[in-house]
Amino acid sequence: MDTKIHILPEELCNKIAAGEVVERPSSVVKELLENSLDAGATDILIELEAGGKRLIKLTDNGCGMNRQDAFLSFERHATSKIRSDSDLFALTTLGFRGEALASIASVSRVQLNTCDNDDGLGQQIYAEGGKIKNTAEAGLPRGTMIEVRNLFFNMPARKKFLRREQTELGHAADVVTKQALANPAVSFRLKHNDRMMLELRREKGLQERVAALLGRSLLQDLLSVDLQGDDDLCLTGLISQPQLTRSAASHIYTFINGRYIRDRVVQHAVMDGYRHLLMKGRYPVVVIFLKIDPAQVDVNVHPTKHEVRFREQALVHDFIAHGLQQTLRPAQWIEKGEEDSDVGKVNVTSAQAFSTDTGHRPLAAVREAPVEYSLPEESKQQEASHGLPIDQYEIAACNDSLPAEIKLQDSQYVLPGSEQRGFFSGLQLLGQYHQSYILCQDSADLILIDQHAAHERVGFEKLRHAYAAGTIPSQTLLFPEVLELDFNSATALGENQDELASLGFDIEPFGGKSFALKAIPQLLGNKDAVKLVVDVALELERIGRAGQLRESIDEILILMACHSVIRANQSLAPVEIKALFQELDQIDFKANCPHGRPILQRMTLSEIERLFRRH
Repeated sequence: MDTKIHILPEELCNKIAAGEVVERPSSVVKELLENSLDAGATDILIELEAGGKRLIKLTDNGCGMNRQDAFLSFERHATSKIRSDSDLFALTTLGFRGEALASIASVSRVQLNTCDNDDGLGQQIYAEGGKIKNTAEAGLPRGTMIEVRNLFFNMPARKKFLRREQTELGHAADVVTKQALANPAVSFRLKHNDRMMLELRREKGLQERVAALLGRSLLQDLLSVDLQGDDDLCLTGLISQPQLTRSAASHIYTFINGRYIRDRVVQHAVMDGYRHLLMKGRYPVVVIFLKIDPAQVDVNVHPTKHEVRFREQALVHDFIAHGLQQTLRPAQWIEKGEEDSDVGKVNVTSAQAFSTDTGHRPLAAVREAPVEYSLPEESKQQEASHGLPIDQYEIAACNDSLPAEIKLQDSQYVLPGSEQRGFFSGLQLLGQYHQSYILCQDSADLILIDQHAAHERVGFEKLRHAYAAGTIPSQTLLFPEVLELDFNSATALGENQDELASLGFDIEPFGGKSFALKAIPQLLGNKDAVKLVVDVALELERIGRAGQLRESIDEILILMACHSVIRANQSLAPVEIKALFQELDQIDFKANCPHGRPILQRMTLSEIERLFRRH
């Protein structure tokens, strides 16, 4: 009797698996590199021809294989990495599926040379289209060499999808770059058409490898991250200061337990760490490594192993985001001079930064004896009319342009978690340019400060802290709105009702997957609250936290701050400038306005002298 269901032949199964694992030459490079690193290789040579379409050859000095293992490596689901289902949740290797070599061999011509001893007796195996054609013993050094020729020679339809040579080479080089960043103690060499494209020696640490791959000039704009959290979480790496950005997210490299991943939760956490520090459409340079208990992450959710699934998504997201914010919070790069080139090195109070021959004092001295400015006669009369001492007057003068929510209550006001550093207060004031920019001198450097951007950051930080510290006033809706959600979104919204209530929302279950929205935060005003709650539910389902709601509220706070602070084309008295500087010294993230624009620009003496052709 004829049947509709039949078993696929082994050759076709291999080609289907190859379609999942091998998309282009860079996929082959990735799989072979992972095997070499798992084999303990410390020296890896990758040779390509025609972008990898004609030849991919990888040679390493790893542990190699004996005769039996060499034959088994061409079988499907053959691996030395796992032995039981419990091993899937304790993975410490890059490869584990056991499909790589079998899939590659099914769509190319492969020659494997391998040796696992120091006697020089190795094995040579040639396979074509997934079938072993020839085997022999050969004299070989310890390690493995694999040649993959004529990729997709037996699948012309797939071969037509390959791009031009330089495009495929770029993808392969990107794979090598990612593995090289994760393994600085390994030497990598990449050759294309017999021309050396990349040569990386073994390095002691990440900084040297980043300098070799991304450019040594980046190091002075990178900050070191080294944070230890609860639940065996550890975050290390390098992140860029807000002024160092790219137009795409291609320079965000994230690794989980040494494995490069392209995960949306991690990507969102990185961008959340830079919230209100970057302009729209700009992305940071990030190389971070997250160490986590293997049992808390599942890497077996995609054939390419680029995507992962966390058991506690919200925990991982917040740990990464808060870790980046903690590193970026001091904004110490605004104080860094031209000579400070070490990663994360900041010269805050060094006497060398304030040369004595120009009459400047170290910051410590400035804190003890603030710079006094001569007041115009009109200001002195105002001081007398206020009946305030000079410091109190300066605060009052600046407060006149602020709404009640963000006015300073006294001269000792300090935002929670911040500390006075005195950098801005220690600058020598030169004047105001175009009634929009404040000119100052820091040692021999010229500092230009955007007065509106600076005060906008001050106003936003005060509004945000006041908002977080107090109870959020709610506005009861005259007629409750009924929300209809899908099952997953409804479940996520129901589990986070307390968090939404703390933000001013009153939401009650209305039967099944429906909810009744009875009150919204007053700050939202006429904003479409129903659409916002639906978006929040979707994000709670996706990430596990109400970031969409917080971001919307932050946008409102930014709008309030923008329209209530010092504007461009506004003349400022010296006491008002000094009061603004004192406020800047008391807040976090003082180097950028909430929209991500820089607050200040520094020009060194050498840069200015070059403009005038002086040597």
